[in-house]
Amino acid sequence: MQFRLTAAERELRDRLRARIDEFSAEDMDAMRTEMTELESDRQAPTVFHPWLTTTDTAGMGWPEPYGRPSTQTERFVAHEELDSAGLPTYGLEQAEAVGWMLALNGPEKLAAEHLPHIIDQSWSYAGGYSEPEAGSDMLALRTRATDDADGNLVVSGQKMWTSGAHLADWIYTLVRTEPDSERHRGLSLLMIDAHAPGVTIQPVRVMGGWRVNACFFDDVVVPRDHVIGERGKGWSMMTRALDLERSMSFGGREARLMLSRYMSRAGEAGTSLTDGQYAELADHIVDLQVERLLGQQIVAMGERGESASGEASMSKLEGPAVAQRVAQWLVDILGDEARLADSDDELAADAEQFLRASTVLSIIGGTSEIQRRIIAGRYLGLPVG
Repeated sequence: MQFRLTAAERELRDRLRARIDEFSAEDMDAMRTEMTELESDRQAPTVFHPWLTTTDTAGMGWPEPYGRPSTQTERFVAHEELDSAGLPTYGLEQAEAVGWMLALNGPEKLAAEHLPHIIDQSWSYAGGYSEPEAGSDMLALRTRATDDADGNLVVSGQKMWTSGAHLADWIYTLVRTEPDSERHRGLSLLMIDAHAPGVTIQPVRVMGGWRVNACFFDDVVVPRDHVIGERGKGWSMMTRALDLERSMSFGGREARLMLSRYMSRAGEAGTSLTDGQYAELADHIVDLQVERLLGQQIVAMGERGESASGEASMSKLEGPAVAQRVAQWLVDILGDEARLADSDDELAADAEQFLRASTVLSIIGGTSEIQRRIIAGRYLGLPVG
């Protein structure tokens, strides 16, 4: 494969970089303030979403009539530019995940209702996957949906670690709809109104410095036409969606931004590092480039129609690991100021927060232990029990 960008991809990158430069320092401060007030990881709907609708970024690679013609590599380039500029893209990524499933699998009525709101960023979404007793074993879920007399579905159960649910209009939720089914069979993805009767959302605060949520569904009535794709076949969509999610940079892009900020400041201040520190810095730069190219490889494999499940888990495993190494290096080299969350030194305070956040990244989206099992089974063909 070619890792070098095509002329069209470079044009997209340069155009988006020019648009990103429209944000002033005051705009970036306003986004940071909004994220703090919302207890949100990378979501600032008031400042960021109106601007995002002018960039033709949402819906890239979806089939027409709702999507924007583009390759998956172009989508990768667009998201990389947004993330690398420190912009709050989590809400976009969640909306695009469910939008992609709707655009490909329908049903048409549900897609027609939601996809325009994803494109214009007027509705927000959260993914309801993990459960308190299941850990990282998503197939051990207990949330169920039964049919009522009117043909609708009644959902009962609980989801855990649901990022952004307190800001969401909708929670796309994996539930068991076939009563006698086991493991991956009989699962369905439902679009649940986050404000429907019976939905309760409670905060769970994690060491990364943001809020996730526990979501309780107590006999929540969901219209029967709110099943995404085919009833009972939700797991096939989920596996593709999880591969797409795990191909994202889990900490790598943030680490590159943090390292770039440090190098810029060190250069301006004339900071001198020891030979050992220079060697460590070079190692981190190489590791981050490897992490980036792995993500690009996964996207290219998807464009060719090849399964990248094993590679996606490698990306999910490597991203947090290299982010943690970079975060620890920055905290060590910045010294005591980087051990205070409320430090007056903004870079040091961000390094302290990033060290905590990068630790959490090894857990969200599937723990590192789960990724190793997937790599062993799907990529290396080893027995995993």
